[in-house]
Amino acid sequence: MTKVGILYICTGQYVVFWPEFYRTFREKFLPGCEKTFFVFTDAPAIEGENAGDVRRIPQKALDWPYSSLLRFRMFCSQKEALSRMDYLFFANANLVCLEPITEVEFLPRADRGERLLVVQQPGFWDKRPIFYSYDRNPRCRAYIPYNCGRAYVSGGLNGGTAQAFLAMSEELARRTDADLADGQMPLWHDESQLNRYIAEQDPAAYRLLTPAYWYPEGWQMPFPQKIRVLDKNRRIDMAAVKGSRPPRSLLQRKWGAFRQNWLPWLWLARDTLLRRHL
Repeated sequence: MTKVGILYICTGQYVVFWPEFYRTFREKFLPGCEKTFFVFTDAPAIEGENAGDVRRIPQKALDWPYSSLLRFRMFCSQKEALSRMDYLFFANANLVCLEPITEVEFLPRADRGERLLVVQQPGFWDKRPIFYSYDRNPRCRAYIPYNCGRAYVSGGLNGGTAQAFLAMSEELARRTDADLADGQMPLWHDESQLNRYIAEQDPAAYRLLTPAYWYPEGWQMPFPQKIRVLDKNRRIDMAAVKGSRPPRSLLQRKWGAFRQNWLPWLWLARDTLLRRHL
């Protein structure tokens, strides 16, 4: 039977999401596979830890955004155990599996050369690449020029063969550490690093799924809801997790809209003219 490792991080307030995640993914996610849940948590006990398919891994809660940014380092710390799996998938804490998800529809297709699995980020599935929220800072190792990139993928659900996923995790842990040493913070942390890595790959090397597998609660999109992303703000105090921020002024909001909708065209012309590629 195919062995699948599911990597899950729930430290601090995020532990509230674990019971529903565990029950729904245990029942409906790849039901034909032998699943093991690797749970990185600071909770003294979690549901299912004595059931045989859950491995609780002590992980202290880190200040935001390091709890997200440093996830690749966490995965690498368990390389020996994870390498025994056939496939590995990381899933954000606030996911719920709504429908049965089969191996045929989800796993990378080896006969096509696929080794990784990524999911389109729902905010960008219908947008042009110049409007993707890539990290555009050339000093950061997550940098993607405006004339590069094919898809914007979610940092909250991805995976692949154990070998390919661990190789990616080791490389992104290395890049993240190097960026921090240089005083650089990726725009969207681990998601920015992931998008840079995927942009470097041959499109035939990964399977790209629609937002059906990353469907935010309350959204309306032309996809079936396979995996729902629960609204964290309705369940935990995100202001306490991330720290409070002052409201933006009218000028800041106008500048933000200009940067999002019009400035990318100027940067696209610049990067195309300079022929800057990955």
